[in-house]
Parts: sequence; C-alpha cells; structure tokens
Amino acid sequence: MSRKIKIFAGPNTYRFQDVYFEEADEFLVGVDSGCQYLIDANIRMQLAVGDFDSLNPKYRQRVDEMADQVLNLPFRKDMTDLAYALDWIYNNMTYDQIEVYGGLGGRIDHLLANLNLLKRYEVTFRDSAHKVFLLRKGKHRIENLHRYISFFATEDVYDLQLHGFSYELDDYFLSTTDSVCVSNHGSGIVEFSKGKLMVVCSNENSAISSHIEHD
Repeated sequence: MSRKIKIFAGPNTYRFQDVYFEEADEFLVGVDSGCQYLIDANIRMQLAVGDFDSLNPKYRQRVDEMADQVLNLPFRKDMTDLAYALDWIYNNMTYDQIEVYGGLGGRIDHLLANLNLLKRYEVTFRDSAHKVFLLRKGKHRIENLHRYISFFATEDVYDLQLHGFSYELDDYFLSTTDSVCVSNHGSGIVEFSKGKLMVVCSNENSAISSHIEHD
C-alpha cells in the first residue's frame, strides 16, 4: 500500500475542504501555522514541525496534545520550517508521494523559497486555486482540470513538445527567461529531452484537482 505524506503549511489562505480528503495510510504533518487547520478539524497529526512563530498562541498547547511527535525548531536557523520538515521526512521516512497544502501566496520571498524546494524534492504544492509540481525529462500525460495550465523552465528545457493542449508546441527550446507557455488550457502530453519544467495549474477563484501520470 502506498504512503502519502500530507503537509499542511502556511500561509493560511486556503480552505481545508478544498485540499484534504482522508486516504488510507496517510501521514499528516503540520508545519507552524498549518497546524491550525488540523486542530480546527480535530484531526490528529503524526508530526508537527516549526518554531511556531506564525501560529496563533492559543493553538500552541493544542499542538502538543494533537501531534504524536513535535519537532520544536529554534527561531534562528538556516532553513524555513517547511524546508526542515521536508528534509527530516526525506532522511527518516519511506513514502511514495508528498503533497504540501499551502506554501503558495503570502510573502514573495517565502513563495520563491518554497518553489525552490521543488528542485530538491518530489513534492506537489496545492492550495484552493493552484497545483504546482515539477517535471523532469521524459514523456508525461497530464489531465488538467483547472482553468489554466502554464509551464516554466527552472532549467533550460530542450525539444519541448506540448500536444493536446489549446496551444501546442513542437521541438521548442524553452529558456528560463521565456514565458511563452503561460495561460494554456486543457490536458495533453508533455515531452522534452533535457531540463526541468515547472507546471502551474490554476483557477481564478475555486480549486479543482489535477492528475498526472508518467509514461
């Protein structure tokens, strides 16, 4: 049976019911203010991580009561709470998939730091209107149920092919400074021979899920 790690993080700008549904063998993690979602829903966490400086003080004691394990981090450190949580999971657990709920929006510096985590870990970010993940070279079938889908090179992408989407490409070189692939629509096949491609699925107001299969 596959194990999915589900991490709830700030900023707390998404709706819990948009991103969470219970699955077998899930492992729930609250990171700093993200713990509030699980506490409000009276759902027990397997792990809580953070210095908890962004958590409403009235929830701090509840974290200790609602989490099987708490990793208390110092205020002064060399990585964000979310980066620490991912690093700890990577080094201490076996899993098949990691989804982060939150981590998008809010402070721009935190957003950029979180998107950098896509380059280090196999992780998907979700909130009420977005799904963000990274593709490596190869052929990928994407079923996108959001209104928009955009593609950005985090490393120069060679021989990019987009088939089945509203706007198609053949053997295109997508550099890290090129935004030609913004605001596409639909589902289709993505294929490229080199580089890394960030995929951003988005809605303007409400969230719908996206699904990806790797060939």
